[in-house]
Amino acid sequence: MILGSGITNSYGVFEEEYENRFSNKNNGNGAISSAIAIGAVHVSANYLFTTIAGALCERLGMGLTTFIGGVMLGVGHISAGFCTKVWQLVLTQGVLAGAGVGTIFIVVSTIPTSWFSKNQGFLIGVVHSGSGVGGLMLAPLTRFLINRYTLMGAVKILGIILVVGVTLVSLGMATKPDELMDQEDEENIEQISMADSISENKVSNLAKKRMSVRSFGVRDVHSTRAVLRSQEFWYLNVAVMLAEAAFYVVLFFLPVYSIGIGLTSEQGALIAGVANGATIIGRITIGYIADLSGNINMFFITHLLVTLSCFFLWFPAKSFLIMMIFACTFGLFAGSLTPMVPLCSVTLFGQNGLANNVGLLGIGMVLTTSAAPVVARVFYEKLGQNGAGYGTVALFCGAIYFLATLSIFALRICVSRKPWVKI
Repeated sequence: MILGSGITNSYGVFEEEYENRFSNKNNGNGAISSAIAIGAVHVSANYLFTTIAGALCERLGMGLTTFIGGVMLGVGHISAGFCTKVWQLVLTQGVLAGAGVGTIFIVVSTIPTSWFSKNQGFLIGVVHSGSGVGGLMLAPLTRFLINRYTLMGAVKILGIILVVGVTLVSLGMATKPDELMDQEDEENIEQISMADSISENKVSNLAKKRMSVRSFGVRDVHSTRAVLRSQEFWYLNVAVMLAEAAFYVVLFFLPVYSIGIGLTSEQGALIAGVANGATIIGRITIGYIADLSGNINMFFITHLLVTLSCFFLWFPAKSFLIMMIFACTFGLFAGSLTPMVPLCSVTLFGQNGLANNVGLLGIGMVLTTSAAPVVARVFYEKLGQNGAGYGTVALFCGAIYFLATLSIFALRICVSRKPWVKI
């Protein structure tokens, strides 16, 4: 997560450099810079390959899938160091590197739930905090490398670090062996039998349904078709595709927008790094609270708070202090999105087929994460000068988060209308 999602979360530093290098403003025609396509394609390729990688995990195993992702990620950045055109960067740092991130992400998102049946929220939060650590480390590191070795040199160096690091990590990636899972099942069933004095037939049925039946027993889900036909999946899908798009708009453009309101490039990189750093605390803390209050409940609360922060902190922000406060608030609550995706999927559909189910959620995000940055750039450049378009982008992201929050609320009501139930 540090090397994979972390490099995506720190992409805002590259965005600033690419905008300066390929900007059309000097031509006087007011055209939107085509460099925005690099980051947009990077994120959309990320989610496209979460769907493909979900199937690879089932066929090739977690370790080999991680290795393949690491190679794509590293080679994508190394080859980007030799590019001189936007379309070349779109194919390398956009498509190839984004595909590598998505492949790594699906593995890391699904492994922890196979090893641990308790405290899953806390543990997945710890794992996903790696993307925040990566953003916190890699944003200032990228700025340092660019200042010292130029933009293209920095991309090559980072590519080497990524391919070597992920290759080493892939050697230790594996799901929990079946024999250990079976042993755990027998122990759990024995405890349930002793505590509840249920019949042997009921115990046998419980064993068969382990990790394949939804936690709330609305219906058994045994296939991809059954998942796609459930309205709960579509509520979750809409919420995730909207929230993830807004999340990356904020992260990608925090450095650019900070400069737009008069801050320095170093301050912009620091704000982006702090936002990533806040996700570390948020993912761990919120994951722990989710174990106590319910995954879907926390999903709703955190995104309601993110919506409010966009409207009441980001929109009026005109100083470094307010931007730092927003970065901390945003990272703390919005960062919970990535661990909540597998957690909510387990809550709704069980452990079986988790990689595939999470991959299905990535299909919609391909469209929204590629379109949202482009729309944000149009707002920023067309609706005012000298940072005046900045507030419009804040409102744009706030509106997206508001719609995502409504979809989460609909999901919560769909599962249970009782407000105090742990879901």
